[in-house]
Amino acid sequence: MSNDLSSRLGNLATAEGFFATLQAERAMYETYLEYFAVIDQKRPCALAGACFTEDAEVAYHMKGPPMVFRGRTDYVAFLEQATSAQEMTAHVVGQTRFDWTNGKPRLISYVTSWQWFTANAQLGDLRPAEFTTIGHSEDDFEQVGGRWLISRRVVRPVAGLVAIGAPPPLK
Repeated sequence: MSNDLSSRLGNLATAEGFFATLQAERAMYETYLEYFAVIDQKRPCALAGACFTEDAEVAYHMKGPPMVFRGRTDYVAFLEQATSAQEMTAHVVGQTRFDWTNGKPRLISYVTSWQWFTANAQLGDLRPAEFTTIGHSEDDFEQVGGRWLISRRVVRPVAGLVAIGAPPPLK
């Protein structure tokens, strides 16, 4: 990213800054949504990992002690293990906003995660979700090779771990 462009990002005082920021935010949001689409469509976890920088840090504070993953490879290994227990998932992104600090973008949002586990697959596809939670996600982005990727993610429960259902099975 050129210094000229980076100095305009997050600066909404000029038309150039406004439109450059809007374009960057749309690209970041597309990356953000692509991650959830890959997970929900049960596509290969490496495709979800491609939404992150090689050296990304991901911290989940959703149950038990925080789980921290350093690097895309570490995070994809976690995703492969975590999604193997899920027959279906649906992530619903709620309130979102971008925060720009010194030209650095952060996407802050609420995400509701609905999960159906393979252990209950015999109950059919139209059963209620076995587990639902609401997370507060903060994602920092970096532009890499012309694409906005997540460089840091922190997810915490909004209020309690379980919104509906019971906690997911422990492995």
